[in-house]
Amino acid sequence: MRPARQQADLIVEAAHIATVDATLGRIRDGAVAVRDGRIADLGPRERIHADWRAPRVDRLPRALMVPGLVDVHVHPGLFFFARLGRAPTPEQPGLLARGGQIERFLTLLGGGLRLDPDQTRAAARASLLRGLEAGVTYFNDAAAGDTEALVAAALDVGVRGVVSYDFGADLGFDLDEDPPALIRTAETDRVLARAEATVARHHGRHGMQCWYNLICDLNASDALYLETMRLATRDGVGINTHTATVRHHETVSRRCFGKGSVRRLLDLGVIGPNWIGAHMGFMAPEDMAALATTGAHIAHCPGTSMGSGKGIVAGGAIPALMRAGVNVALGTDSAQWPDLSRQMSMAYYAHKEAMADDALFDPDTVLEMATLAGARACGEAARRGSLSVGKCADLVLVDTDQLGFAPFDDPLLAWMRTGGGSVRDVYVEGRHRVKDGRAADIDREAVARLAEDAARTFIAAMPPGGSPAVRP
Repeated sequence: MRPARQQADLIVEAAHIATVDATLGRIRDGAVAVRDGRIADLGPRERIHADWRAPRVDRLPRALMVPGLVDVHVHPGLFFFARLGRAPTPEQPGLLARGGQIERFLTLLGGGLRLDPDQTRAAARASLLRGLEAGVTYFNDAAAGDTEALVAAALDVGVRGVVSYDFGADLGFDLDEDPPALIRTAETDRVLARAEATVARHHGRHGMQCWYNLICDLNASDALYLETMRLATRDGVGINTHTATVRHHETVSRRCFGKGSVRRLLDLGVIGPNWIGAHMGFMAPEDMAALATTGAHIAHCPGTSMGSGKGIVAGGAIPALMRAGVNVALGTDSAQWPDLSRQMSMAYYAHKEAMADDALFDPDTVLEMATLAGARACGEAARRGSLSVGKCADLVLVDTDQLGFAPFDDPLLAWMRTGGGSVRDVYVEGRHRVKDGRAADIDREAVARLAEDAARTFIAAMPPGGSPAVRP
């Protein structure tokens, strides 16, 4: 006699499931049983229905199912950052192009972008909603904005993630000097006290993490970096930072500290498995190998790298770091760049061209960079990042019923090759948050309107002569 079927809350069917689980691999004509917001079982559709019953069955017979995407590096508070800059010209390139004007860029971030809580919530809500509709169910906030407002925005949208506080730094640059001189801008103890209080207040509340953050290695004294790592290790949380971001970054680090940025941090002993460095396209090969031994993680944002003219993709650092054994995950950086599903496609294509090797970055590798690698970096691999029994039921369904998918037998390859997008449905911890490409139970027009209003208010408050982003 066959055992009675178990009770699930929901069963979701799909034509093809890319689990990102090394044991399960790909499943054709499959289904996932969801109970209490977690994956209770998954496998061939017929077996799941033989073993489980549910009051609701969502049948998507032409869809590709993948795990919820993890945006490992995003600044939700900078939703309208693109409005602050002018279009680059040959005479006046962007601040990150042609080696980068890193001192000016960091001065802009450190002193010119301060959103109030209402502006932060409006901007972050729009940013996170855009991410959700592209399949992002977990995000890592890399700073810029009021922490309480960031948490509120995530709850408004219905996603989970890591929040932080406004940029942490105790050093800056005197731009009147040539080259710009490193100066003290804050008391180290005061920066640390504020950071410690913020993490204590927010970490673990509402299903969110709260991490320490240092805007950049160039803006952090040795004392600040060492103590921040000590606090993060003590509190069981991570550190977000930006390092080795542009070619000139390394020149400035050697001038100010006598070492390249990554080498300085390695020698300080402040890089470890709870550390995420964003961008990281410029370092010595021997530092790549040393970085791998620390268990650190890298946030690769291909849209920012290519759109800003940084040269990270062209330099080949990202595939070299992956060959060295470093965990590299994908991020969007901010809403002025393509969403995460399109960043996946950019990563799939860009490194092949840069290295003249079409075997690089196969579809399964890129999907893992946007899911399980990001979950590892955020300390969430036991709960998210793959479709595995016991993990959160974060599910993304991609619409394959369109002409762009027709030439391909493998829908995951087609998704990468056709440029990403096409997300149809998204479930966050078993809750159906996006239906037919649009967020459910959210007034999208109101979210956009409030973000527009916040942008106008913020820009109107800029000093005469324009925002810091457009001053020469």
